[in-house]
Amino acid sequence: MEFKQATVSGLSHQLVKQYHRFFELTPEGAAFVEQPQMQPAQIQLFMTQAFERHYHVAVQFNVNDHLEQVTGRLVKQLGANQYLLKESHSNLYKIVFCNQIRYIQKKN
Repeated sequence: MEFKQATVSGLSHQLVKQYHRFFELTPEGAAFVEQPQMQPAQIQLFMTQAFERHYHVAVQFNVNDHLEQVTGRLVKQLGANQYLLKESHSNLYKIVFCNQIRYIQKKN
């Protein structure tokens, strides 16, 4: 009986976690640390390396009056300074322009 209760409890915790992630009730970007603005040449180099080596990356964007962070993989190069980023944990894609990026880092 205790085994069944532990299994149901574990299942319910997983279900709640997936529910929160699906409806973005606990957004991943809420806990990120604001990073300094990288130089344009450095951003271009890191984006090229991340695309060629298929790195999982976290990218911070300068968006009007706030910052936004997205994690995922660069799946296609659309131009010299444009990439298609597939977000982690979803099937959403984002067109990334290098001049919008504040900071990029490799994730494990």
